Amino acid sequence: MRLSFWRLILLCCSLLLLFPRVLSQAVPAVTIAPDAGLAEQAVFDIEITGLQPDSPYAIEILFENEVVFKSDEVSDADGRIAYPISSTEGDEPGIYTLQVRVDDTVVASADFELTAAAADEPTTESELVGEVTVTPETAPFGSVQEIRASGLETQTNYTLEIIASETQTVGYRRVHTSDDDGLIQIEIFAEEGDVPGLHAIAIYDEAGELIAAGDFTIDAPAERQAQVELLPATIHAGGSIDIAVTGLQAFDSVTAQITSAAGVLIDTDLARASSDGAVTLTFSADEDLAPGEYAVDIFVEAEKLASAALQVSPPPAPVQATEEAPVEEPATAVDPETEDNASATIEPGAAPIGSSHVITVSGLDARETVTFEVMFAGESVYRTQKTANASGETSIELVTDADDQPGDYIVTVLRDAGNQPSVVLTATAKEAVEYVTTTVGDAEIIESRLFDGVAEYDFQGEAGKVVLLSVASSDFDPAFGLINRDGLQIAFNDDSRGQKDAIIGPLTLPYSGRYTLEITAQPLMMAQGAIDGDFVITIADVRLAPLAFDAATPFALSADAPARYFTLPVETGDSLTVTVDSGGGLDTVLQVAAPNGGEFAFDDDSGSGFDAELSNLIFDHAATYVLVVSSFDSGASGQGTVRVRRNPVHNLERGETLISLNDKALRDLVVFDAEEDEYLILNLERLSGDVEDLYVTATVEGMEVMSYSTMGVPDALPLAFVMPMSGRVVVTLEKFGFDDGISLEVSLSRP
Repeated sequence: MRLSFWRLILLCCSLLLLFPRVLSQAVPAVTIAPDAGLAEQAVFDIEITGLQPDSPYAIEILFENEVVFKSDEVSDADGRIAYPISSTEGDEPGIYTLQVRVDDTVVASADFELTAAAADEPTTESELVGEVTVTPETAPFGSVQEIRASGLETQTNYTLEIIASETQTVGYRRVHTSDDDGLIQIEIFAEEGDVPGLHAIAIYDEAGELIAAGDFTIDAPAERQAQVELLPATIHAGGSIDIAVTGLQAFDSVTAQITSAAGVLIDTDLARASSDGAVTLTFSADEDLAPGEYAVDIFVEAEKLASAALQVSPPPAPVQATEEAPVEEPATAVDPETEDNASATIEPGAAPIGSSHVITVSGLDARETVTFEVMFAGESVYRTQKTANASGETSIELVTDADDQPGDYIVTVLRDAGNQPSVVLTATAKEAVEYVTTTVGDAEIIESRLFDGVAEYDFQGEAGKVVLLSVASSDFDPAFGLINRDGLQIAFNDDSRGQKDAIIGPLTLPYSGRYTLEITAQPLMMAQGAIDGDFVITIADVRLAPLAFDAATPFALSADAPARYFTLPVETGDSLTVTVDSGGGLDTVLQVAAPNGGEFAFDDDSGSGFDAELSNLIFDHAATYVLVVSSFDSGASGQGTVRVRRNPVHNLERGETLISLNDKALRDLVVFDAEEDEYLILNLERLSGDVEDLYVTATVEGMEVMSYSTMGVPDALPLAFVMPMSGRVVVTLEKFGFDDGISLEVSLSRP
């Protein structure tokens, strides 16, 4: 196999193709350190000196006289280009040559070598002590498959790894503990981003030895054949409909847009399809919505898949009650020759406030529209309409909230004629939540239990203190928000650092006083509030260490200190690359936390071996972030170095620049300065290639001032906008999808 790709950890600025080349008077030289390393593992530091300052150069890597990689770079003010490169899977051992070109002239070059690792004796499946079975062995995308590993030691930790055979990417890797019978059993299903096809399973013991292996297959998602049904197809202004969509792919992100006949967007609703490719969205019409026909369009990944027509009629005239003519309930007369079996059930009938109650009605006429009315203490507190399906059935979900009072709510199904069934919804007071608090070192540990999918915990914070907040549970997938004293959410997290447990921080507390953690369950494909279980809150003080750019900063990890935290001050328009070198002694993990404590970036194994790497991190405003270095195994001990490099940035003040996006370099940025109310045109000229989707976003101090997205890119794409304020503009260009990449010439016009 030829050299597949060279991962550029640093995505540097591209050359200005139309500028004349002028060779530096100094003699260019290339230094590569080390000069040899293992294929598929080695990382080399490239330094090119003696170049013309701020000038474009083409960098090529040749193997057996064939160009296997090429990039366009721009030297800095000192006539220097520097970045690391790493060998990736499929690279062949041998001598490689790095050349620096100006037009057709090679101005500098140097060689380096990739060596082959010593071959290990292959382990046959019959020699493995454990056995892996998957049921079923083949399943549709999104369906559950059970992995069962047997023949293991009891109550022992093992690492289970799943690798997609086609792409050789790790889709899953977790530590599991075998039970008393030496078994590990887990359920998996493919979700968005997973690769269909054959997947290999490998189970390793704590020494890293392979002790069991197997495989399974995920069928590719079926082609979408979307259909949409409106229930009902006609509503009054102020009413609501269910938008039922089927024929999607598992876990599709679905958008429903409701537009008027004049093309005016009325409403947008978002939801995710189930594993069966079905989803139901809801549209509630405003009471002042004009009568007429409206289009309901269904989109997945910006592609319109299905449409339906919605008829909106004027709201019914209210009936005025008088002493002489009191308001009467709808007639309940039944044709004696027609049997009326309309009935209603509720599940659950009684539950604490904050719970979900599903009311199901059957025995209605096909497509019959009924009104659900909720009464409490003799007063109507809620009304809505629903339309039965072809089988005469419909349902509604009612969720009580904190403003509702405990007691019995009467839910009646009002019909134009016939039996009008009713059920009793009993809302009970929420159970008191108990918290058990202990202190371990600089951390406060709080244990409690989740009831009906939600809990709250208050704590006192001190202004300027840096804290790490986490919620962990083995019973449910936790998520939580940090609420300030004004009741506003200032941070939220569901999954963090590649795990299901939720983490916010490190975060600098903005004031001294009360903070609230709102904890919820996030069960897969289940309604919110459907999970109870134990959880543990940890509030830990964090000490931040300084970090110098372009220097190797040492760190050490242990069971007592499983993570190290470094301040990461960035400027507007910064593009950074972060690399870790543990010498193969650790499975390192990198995370960048934003100033609000949210996760800005994360990586596990993109670097050499099992080390982490974050490439081309783009920052659109100046702030201080936190870099977290940890290990996949929280109890591991070891040491290494972390290095942060600033990438050169394309500045449009110097003229047009070249941007190249591909599957290795998904995004890049350009910057320039502008004045308030200035009219600007960002010009994109496609030089070669194309992409499935291109997103272009312009921000000033983190505020978005222009955004554009397109499926495919025209030859010329002018994007005009007006500056709302003065400042440095950061334009981010990002590609989505799998394609051959694109080269763009970017320039700025100031009419």
